Amino acid sequence: MRVLNFLFLATAMSISSLSHSEEYFGVFLGALKGEIVPAVPRPKFKLSHEFQFDDPNGLVWSVPPEVEVDGASIPQAFWSFIGGPFEGEYVRASVIHDYYCDIKTRTEHDTHRSFYYGMRAAGVEKWKAKFMYWAVETFGPTWTITERVSQKLNCSSVGGQIACTQTPVMSNKLVSFPSVDLGDPDTLAAALSKASAVARSLKTSDGEILDVTAGGQVMAGLDNISNSAENYRKVFYAQSFKTNPESLGVLSQWNAAGLDKVESWDNNVIPQYKSSAPLDFSTVARVREGESFRLDSRSGGLLRDRINFDALDMKTTSGDL
Repeated sequence: MRVLNFLFLATAMSISSLSHSEEYFGVFLGALKGEIVPAVPRPKFKLSHEFQFDDPNGLVWSVPPEVEVDGASIPQAFWSFIGGPFEGEYVRASVIHDYYCDIKTRTEHDTHRSFYYGMRAAGVEKWKAKFMYWAVETFGPTWTITERVSQKLNCSSVGGQIACTQTPVMSNKLVSFPSVDLGDPDTLAAALSKASAVARSLKTSDGEILDVTAGGQVMAGLDNISNSAENYRKVFYAQSFKTNPESLGVLSQWNAAGLDKVESWDNNVIPQYKSSAPLDFSTVARVREGESFRLDSRSGGLLRDRINFDALDMKTTSGDL
C-alpha cells in the first residue's frame, strides 16, 4: 500500500498585524499534518495531529488526530472544476469543513460559513472563495439542529413519603436532508451550467456580483449567497427548471478546464437575463463559444448536450489527487 505523507504549514498571523483596510477571517492554529491513504470509493486524508481553526466570530473548530476525511462535503461532480478536496490552497479549510459536515454538531450555517472564512484565511481569492461557498451551500450536506427541552423526573424517599421534582434537560435534535441528486444527467447539466455562470459573474466583478436571475443581478454578500443557494437547491431538487426555465437565470457553457481557467464575461460586462441567448439549435454555436444563455420552451435536451459527461466521469472517478 502506497502512503503519501503531507505537511501543510499554516501561516501564522494575528489581528494586530492587520492593517485597518484588511478584513480578518480567522487563523489556523498549528500545521495540518497527515497522510493520504487509499480507500474506496475515494482516497482519504488521515490526520496525525489535532488541527484547529479559530474563526473571526471566536468559534474554534477542532479536528482530532487519527480522523479520516474523504472530501465528500465538496460535491464530487465539481472536482473536475475546482480540483480534488486535498488539492490547492483551500485544503486546510476543506479538512475542517469535511469533519464538521460529518459529525454535524454545529449548525449547517456556521459550518459552511467557517469554510468560507477558512479559505479566505488561507489566502484564497475572494471570488473563488465565494464560488466555493455557494457550491457547498447549494450542493453540499444540509441539516438542521433544533433544541428540545424535556423534563427529568427526580424522586426520593423522605420520611416514608416519595417526593419528586422535575429538572429541565436540554438536548439537540439533528435532522439531515438529502442533497441535490447530481447523479441525474438533467440536474447535473443544469447545475454545472448555473455554476459556470456564477463563477464567471464572480470573477468579472471581483467577487461583488454573484448571479443574474430573471429579476436582475444578485450581489455577492454572504447572506445573499446563502439565500441564493437555498433557492437553487429547491429548484434542482424538484427539477422545476424543466417547467419553469426562468428559474435558472443566466447560464454559461460548462468549462471543465478548472476554476483557474474560468473566463470573465465578454468585454468584462456581466450579461443581462433578457439579452442572453435562448438556448435552441440556432444559438448552440454561440453558446459553445462562451456567450451567456438562458432556457426557454425550445431548449429541450440541448442543455444536457452542453456537458461532456465522459470527461467529467474520468475526472471524478479518478484516484489521483
